[in-house]
Amino acid sequence: MFITPHTSVALWISTRFTDPMLAFIFGVISHFILDVIPHGDDTIGDHKTTKKDRFLYLMRIAVVDVALAIVLIYFFVLYGPPVNYWVLFWAVFGTWLPDIAWIAIEILQLTNLYWYVVYHSKLHNFFNWQYSPVYGVPFQIFFTLITVKFSF
Repeated sequence: MFITPHTSVALWISTRFTDPMLAFIFGVISHFILDVIPHGDDTIGDHKTTKKDRFLYLMRIAVVDVALAIVLIYFFVLYGPPVNYWVLFWAVFGTWLPDIAWIAIEILQLTNLYWYVVYHSKLHNFFNWQYSPVYGVPFQIFFTLITVKFSF
């Protein structure tokens, strides 16, 4: 799942908790719960023929995704309900950390932590049901908008 839907859940979490550590814990838990839901982005970049081209393509998408997530946080801070900024920070960090860890392990080739990559991949394929990004991306946008609505 893109980072923006995870961020929208972090915004919601930040409106429900006052303890930063609880927000972080629920952020991490929510990340794994969302990753179990089939989200239709598994085949993005498959049209690229080399591993390097696919990586660069996915990194461009990731930059746009993170930028959108930051914009979402920015508007939430400006126009959303009053929240403790530490709670918001730790909720967002908790929802982002599982993907940050996954990427770091892959890039740095930390073979002793590869069990985490296998675990994270198994969560993504828990239902073993995939569908096209043509449906997955709008689903994630819809999910993000609904979650943001419940955060305000």
